[in-house]
Amino acid sequence: MSGIAGFINLDGALATDAPIEAMLAALHRRGPDGSYAWTGDNTALGQALLVTTPEALILQPWQHPQTGCVVVSDSRLDNRPQLLLALGIGGNPDATGDGELLHAAWHHWGRACADRLRGDFAFAIWDPRDNHLFCARDPMGVRPFYLHHQPGRLIAFASSADAVLAHGGIDRSLDEGRIADALIGETEGIDATCTFFRSVQRLPPAHTMEWQDGRLRQDKYWHPLQDQPAGLPTTDKEWVEAQREQLQRAIRLRLRSQHPVGSMLSGGLDSSSVVALASRLREQAGETPFRTFSAINSLNPNCAETAAIHAVLAATRSEGHLVDLKDMDALAPILLEWWRLMGEPFDGTMALGASVFHAAARAGVRSLMDGVPADNLFTTAGYDHALVRRGRWHAAWQVKRGYIAVYSGARQAGLKALLRLPGALLPEAFMHARRSRNERHELRALINGSLIDPLFASQVDLQGRFRRYRQNMADHAQLSPDAEMQSSLGVAYITAGVERYNRVASYFGIEPRPPFTDRDLIAFQARVPARLRTHDYRPKWILRQAMRDLLPHQVVWRRGKEHLGAKFSVSLLQRQPEPPTEQLRASPVASRLAPAALHEAIGRWCDAPASTADLLLPAALLDHWLTSRQNLPLPR
Repeated sequence: MSGIAGFINLDGALATDAPIEAMLAALHRRGPDGSYAWTGDNTALGQALLVTTPEALILQPWQHPQTGCVVVSDSRLDNRPQLLLALGIGGNPDATGDGELLHAAWHHWGRACADRLRGDFAFAIWDPRDNHLFCARDPMGVRPFYLHHQPGRLIAFASSADAVLAHGGIDRSLDEGRIADALIGETEGIDATCTFFRSVQRLPPAHTMEWQDGRLRQDKYWHPLQDQPAGLPTTDKEWVEAQREQLQRAIRLRLRSQHPVGSMLSGGLDSSSVVALASRLREQAGETPFRTFSAINSLNPNCAETAAIHAVLAATRSEGHLVDLKDMDALAPILLEWWRLMGEPFDGTMALGASVFHAAARAGVRSLMDGVPADNLFTTAGYDHALVRRGRWHAAWQVKRGYIAVYSGARQAGLKALLRLPGALLPEAFMHARRSRNERHELRALINGSLIDPLFASQVDLQGRFRRYRQNMADHAQLSPDAEMQSSLGVAYITAGVERYNRVASYFGIEPRPPFTDRDLIAFQARVPARLRTHDYRPKWILRQAMRDLLPHQVVWRRGKEHLGAKFSVSLLQRQPEPPTEQLRASPVASRLAPAALHEAIGRWCDAPASTADLLLPAALLDHWLTSRQNLPLPR
């Protein structure tokens, strides 16, 4: 993971070095191995380099000697051998940088080149011959891409919103709706484009962007049900075997690196599966034990997460690095500085993740795998209604029964499923009214459970934003016409979570490499039958079966999780030099908070800080973020 930046003066003004240097300076944490820039007539591109693969040693921006095209990328291309062969590029593969490879792919396939790539990437190609800019982002948005477009004047892009704004001369007004999102938390993933700044947007995952002849266009090149894997299993046993093979393949690709690779280990099934398979691959290759990084709570002898982590470390050939909640006093100065400089207010909820990334960086690891977003790969939510509308009642009943048993308890799950399924056939007008009612109730609960001022919520149309958020979830729960494929991997809140991991990791110079975002693995998971996703009242049944001989029984078959993340964030909030009570009274966000609710929370904090911290945390994080950007106007 590196950082990239660039701009085009659309009015033809000559480009100077100062803007690109400022943009790269804003990306310095993404580029500990140096920053490099190219400046042309009206264009400049740059890269803040983090070397994680052999080909990354070939510096960018890269310029094609014949055409003059310039390429800059933040990429790890997993199908390099196939690309090199298809494009007729011989010699040592490590001697061909991603700049040269991406240019060859674009020259050969045009805008369709993005669909040919596998791995994580965000890149830009500038062709000075016809003033043509081409950009692309990977299918799941593992690599970020922010942009600003002022028609007739400027295009600026970078790996962070702050780097885009560092260009100068760009409107820095904040989006008040996004401030409301930060205060209630739920609508973080409202869409795949908005940011906290009105003038800065995100290029959505699985999209290309082109500017030519005064026009900017974006095109989607992939969706989760698009790919057609060959040789799919036919029996349940074959499906289980293929599940392990597909995940192992994705992990093997992410072990290729110039520097040590490790993994987060939470003790849950997903990250434990990654650790088990990665450690096995390294052992088979005769390499040193696989490094893992975990957060534990030794203060609680009954902590299920801590016990599961120790069980996985004992069962695998791993070198475990543990961050203990009891050591927060030592971690607090580092994490509070991260809070001060975090990319978005949502990031501050990841104090646990930040602690782990910090530990990995201290251990010399540059790339870290994890288990996100595996939960969504195995979902059956909404599948039952789709089956009912296709007349497949028995299959729908089986899916609904399993879903109810997992999330509401097995007692009378079959009867409950039978009673609820006919609701799928209600008239659309009735369904719409019911959804609207439920949305209002859910939003009211979110507002009542936060410090947001209801008047402010009304001013930014938070109800409309919540409706957009829920509609995005519904629109991207995709099902094939024959109801044999299902995926929710296109939903915006997954992108938001992946991007948050990237922002927090980049602060510590870590490159995230989540195996469950692998495009070919997603295509496989979309075809896993519903009966294997949830079976015997267990979610992720197929993954549990695939890992049962590599992981301890208590990890494979455990139910639920004890999330330690909130404890780390609350513990950090309590260790601020200034109590959040004083902090929020003078906060630039105070005018967006309900005075009575804030007064009550401050009073409760003085008596019982731990019980009030969850309520104060979102406002405190937003205050940290706004305070670090005091020159940004907060419009009414």
